Amino acid sequence: MSTPHFFIDKIIPYVRGDFIKLDLGKEIMAHLDTLRLQRGEHLVLIDRPGHAVKIILSNTPHRKAGFIEGFLESEISIKRSVDLTLVQGISVSDRMDQTIRQVTELGVSCIIPFESARSTVRLDESARKKKQTRWQKVAINAAEQSAQLMYPHIYEPVRIDGLLELLASYSLVLFFWEEATESLFSVMEQLSPGLTCLPGNNLQAEQQNLRLAVVVGPEGGFSQTEAEMFLQSGAYAVSLGQQLLRTETAAVVACALALYRFGALGGS
Repeated sequence: MSTPHFFIDKIIPYVRGDFIKLDLGKEIMAHLDTLRLQRGEHLVLIDRPGHAVKIILSNTPHRKAGFIEGFLESEISIKRSVDLTLVQGISVSDRMDQTIRQVTELGVSCIIPFESARSTVRLDESARKKKQTRWQKVAINAAEQSAQLMYPHIYEPVRIDGLLELLASYSLVLFFWEEATESLFSVMEQLSPGLTCLPGNNLQAEQQNLRLAVVVGPEGGFSQTEAEMFLQSGAYAVSLGQQLLRTETAAVVACALALYRFGALGGS
């Protein structure tokens, strides 16, 4: 079994060998109870994005105790090689949950749910906030399960005007569209090796993290008007091939290819 990871809302001052006693809350303690961890086993607690401490347990955690005890063994830290945002056309509940779960496991930095003209799901103001809260929890759970030190921020669902405003600050936007004629990698070959190429926003990738967004439609795809708005904003239209993929499949493939191309997932 891999070492369990949990995100906590406490900052842990690190001094190797220090003894700590922490109340992790009912939810985490209940989860630890099911894992049957024993004294001498390890636990990773992420106290801020990209930073964690590994603890060697000196007691057997269980929900009745309400706390864990152990010794600080080591610090762990990471920095993402690419800042990738998935813009996802909102799909029906189980598909949207699946998409968020899987792209979180891949290592995306943000997810922006997008209310497309062809989305079958329509949300009022209160429903948007509830969905955001639910989806954020799905992402946190997926990051813990996949032993990550960061989880993606989930935005409140937006419509196209608000979306284009958000994307204006990105270095590069890739718009995955069934009518596109070029693949992700053919578009990448056309770009200068060290530069991102949105008009007026040429940033040296070597000098700071690349901010990249990939845009994937809902079950019904994008309307022609939406496609034209993305293209006019400077997004690159790219194809995932001749296969007609489900939206949750397309999101995972698009994110995986983009992450690999820019140095994550074993890419270079």
